[in-house]
Amino acid sequence: MAIDMEYWTKVAKRLIIFLMTCLGLFLAFKLAVFYMPFLIAFIISLLVEPLIKLIAKKLNIERKIAAIVVLSIVSVILVVLLTFGIIAIISESSNLLQGLNRIY
Repeated sequence: MAIDMEYWTKVAKRLIIFLMTCLGLFLAFKLAVFYMPFLIAFIISLLVEPLIKLIAKKLNIERKIAAIVVLSIVSVILVVLLTFGIIAIISESSNLLQGLNRIY
């Protein structure tokens, strides 16, 4: 009985690719705590980049100044949204506790 080495080479390559993929996914999930801030920063930079270019072009100012202005505005917006979200969660929690008191 002849052994088809080409077949077993393909099987071995696919098995190695599968194992490396599983290892990569395992490491990605284990290291997510460490690289998540960088991923969030990268996404934010991708989102504000067109706005920075637009402001630098329309107002004819340096890119550094446009970036500082845009990032300041985005930071203020995020802080305001976070503040309103926390206030909403606290008020809803208070309403929930008052409702539970009435039930009991």
